[in-house]
Amino acid sequence: MSEFPAEWQHLLPTDDEVQFYQIHGYYKSKVLFSEEEIDAALAASNEFYKGEVDSPPLPGKTYLGWTPDKGDVLRKNDHASFQKRGLSHLTQSPLLGAVAARLAQTPEIRLWHDQLLYKPVDQPDRKANVGWHTDRGYWKTCSSQNLLTAWIPFHDCNQEMGTITMIDGSHLWPDNTANLDFFSNDLEGLEARFRSGGNQVIKVPMNLKKGEVSFHHCLTIHGSGPNHSQHPRRSIAVHLQDQANHWQEFHYEDGTLARHDNDGLVRQNEGVPDYSDPAVCPVLWSQS
Repeated sequence: MSEFPAEWQHLLPTDDEVQFYQIHGYYKSKVLFSEEEIDAALAASNEFYKGEVDSPPLPGKTYLGWTPDKGDVLRKNDHASFQKRGLSHLTQSPLLGAVAARLAQTPEIRLWHDQLLYKPVDQPDRKANVGWHTDRGYWKTCSSQNLLTAWIPFHDCNQEMGTITMIDGSHLWPDNTANLDFFSNDLEGLEARFRSGGNQVIKVPMNLKKGEVSFHHCLTIHGSGPNHSQHPRRSIAVHLQDQANHWQEFHYEDGTLARHDNDGLVRQNEGVPDYSDPAVCPVLWSQS
């Protein structure tokens, strides 16, 4: 780990933890962010939900996600840090990038995009599970299989709150991205399907203290159950790409060309989206 700053050495994954990540598909970090840093991001997210943004959408772009007219439901807002600078301290953290680089064994980590998340308290008439899914299933235009996600809760988070939950070793299952949906509430039905396919389903809830971060491989199946606490679960997901990742052409079975929102944001290189565009996908950490 000599290529990393000395003051970060105690915060980075050890060799054994990197090996654990490669085998199991997830990793729980040390405390990477102070209470003050997390509180500032929470305050920025509250302002975002009130419509108080620093930057409007880029020309010709409407960012996807929750709007107030949808009410108190599960919320997911893409590219929130583009609109609210108070979130970018987390989403563009060099330390976050360094931890990801150790796990992914890559000399460079770039931002892919972020998602501001809000899970309301569960009600009998309003379920708010996050369905079993893989991030790679939504990233068909990415050439790399080595992308990863950092999930940062804005408070202590445990199973009662519906913390993010991993299916151990699922990143090694073959063909594991099909027919999975972030917004599905049928967790048990999918678990039965996984088992019928001969897979062992070991669920690992990531119980985190404020300032700790959960990392998972882009092929790790993950989701979360209901929030049975008294408060909404607040967090941000920071999706990260390794140095080798670039745009690739991908067609679905019906012939439709896959597309990601980033394709309309990044600069074009001879008509091809450039996933190293520093304005959209800045380098968080680099060995050079």
